[in-house]
Amino acid sequence: MVKWSLLAAACVHAAAMSSCGVARAGTPAEDYAACDADRSGALNPAEFRCFIGRAAQAGRARAVMVRDNNAYDRAFTRLDRDRNGQLSRPELQIG
Repeated sequence: MVKWSLLAAACVHAAAMSSCGVARAGTPAEDYAACDADRSGALNPAEFRCFIGRAAQAGRARAVMVRDNNAYDRAFTRLDRDRNGQLSRPELQIG
């Protein structure tokens, strides 16, 4: 029973990750563009989750730490310097 629950959870997680493009991580700039679903030029909290997922998959240490500690909200708040609820490329230090 437990094995099936874990398998089901893994499948749900995999489906969620591929829906935001986590299936293939690229450069930070490519990940940013891929996760900016509404094409606003900035990432909202849901899009930031996608960005962190891609970065973690690529093995970027800070992203792995955010993902593994489920610290998406805390990381988003710290990075959102202008407090507008969106993360711009400069806030994420992406050229």
